[in-house]
Amino acid sequence: MKILFSSSELAPLCQSGGLGDAVSGLARALGAAGHEVTCIIPAYRSALRSHGCPRLIDRGPMTLRFRPDEGLPFELSGRLLAGSLFPGVEVVLVDIPQLYDRPGIYGEAGGSYGDNGLRFIALGRAAAYYAEAHQPDVVVAHDWHAGLTVAALRTSLDRGPTRAIGTVQVVHNNAHQGRLPASCLALSGLARDLFHKDGVESWGELNLLKCGLAFADRIVAVSPTYAKEVQTAAFGEGLDGMYRGRSHRLRGVVNGIDTARFDPSTDLALAAPYSSRDPAGKRICRERLLQDLHLDEPPPGMLVTGIGRLAEQKGWDVLLVAIDGLVKLGCTIALLGDGDADLARQLRDKMAAHPRRVWFRSAFDEGLSRRLYAGADVVLVPSRFEPCGLVQLIGQRYGTVPVAHATGGLVDTIRDPYFAPHKRADDVVDPWGTATGCLFSPLTAKDLVEAVARVAALGQTGRLPDVQRRLMALDVSWDEPAQSWEAILTEVVSEARARW
Repeated sequence: MKILFSSSELAPLCQSGGLGDAVSGLARALGAAGHEVTCIIPAYRSALRSHGCPRLIDRGPMTLRFRPDEGLPFELSGRLLAGSLFPGVEVVLVDIPQLYDRPGIYGEAGGSYGDNGLRFIALGRAAAYYAEAHQPDVVVAHDWHAGLTVAALRTSLDRGPTRAIGTVQVVHNNAHQGRLPASCLALSGLARDLFHKDGVESWGELNLLKCGLAFADRIVAVSPTYAKEVQTAAFGEGLDGMYRGRSHRLRGVVNGIDTARFDPSTDLALAAPYSSRDPAGKRICRERLLQDLHLDEPPPGMLVTGIGRLAEQKGWDVLLVAIDGLVKLGCTIALLGDGDADLARQLRDKMAAHPRRVWFRSAFDEGLSRRLYAGADVVLVPSRFEPCGLVQLIGQRYGTVPVAHATGGLVDTIRDPYFAPHKRADDVVDPWGTATGCLFSPLTAKDLVEAVARVAALGQTGRLPDVQRRLMALDVSWDEPAQSWEAILTEVVSEARARW
């Protein structure tokens, strides 16, 4: 198949979080399976300067014309740059310096650029025109930034052979929808009669994610549980009716991770290599981590880490409240995260209150994060909602037990026989015989501490190394998800060809 990805992020060129990893991982897996994958992304300054940026060829000029409701029509001119990123994967960068030649992807110093609506309307339109010109078998739009690509292909460009192009809208995080003033409809190039509740309008605004949801041949959420959750008022963020109405087109497929990049047997950031067959190095990584961070050594099962964004979605406020209880339990805690300044201040206060038992750094440090995964016994994932999540998968890869709130993809990627959906009769005899982590609910500090206590008890019985080896042997790669994706894309392409 010839597959076109439209996305705002693509590792290693440009990313602000897990989106770039997920898009890159899936593209790479499909390319390795023999498909021709092209990823179209903005030519951010950081992308063009990235060490991972391939040699680029100028594919020629590009002009986008806009007709605002008020004011004079205007044009944005640029060019398309292309290069080979991975085997079977080409990247095309939309180089419009006026929009993308900036220090940040979405904004600076925690803020957002005021014209982000125009920036990603431009991406959606550019990707749609590229698809019209190059005729891939299927277009896959990732999150709200690319939703307009789908709507344009199925409305204003829905003619001739373009009708045979299949479309898929991927929902990585439904909480971010690209809601814009109604006046932005004119910039989108879409017809006015599409601005209604069953079209691209949402609560009086233009909704770029809904542009994809309303017209895609398939909608794919990044886990089966999240595909169910977005159909509810609690997680739908105002779009639950759309998801329910198109549930026959909705699928859920969990993400994988790049198991070559995240591999404790070859990771040069670690104090010692290790694997499921030779796990001795994990103990060395634990000892070195405690030494480097000047922390007291806790009993087995009680060295706890937390890694990620300091944000309400990620539940770091709950983790903050749980720290005193974890210390009382006997845990030593090492935390790494960047984001909310007030949360960071309170975490530093906890560090001061519990010297040699609590360590925190407010930063994004990839090498240090892998040392934390490798050295810890437990990695906390207290997310309020989590479409899929990468922390638990990386934790498992490094033999570190994930303790997570039972939501979204965390339920699909962590097997916990204590937790109702996973209970089986034979688990009564040995609940840890099949466990790949701990789930807890509701999301409270008390329940988080109790879940960590279960891992601590495992450490006291001497069974923690057996569980760690099982985690390291899990297949958390893109191999299985890519097979599910191939099946979905094959269905879409077949239906699209029949449509024309």
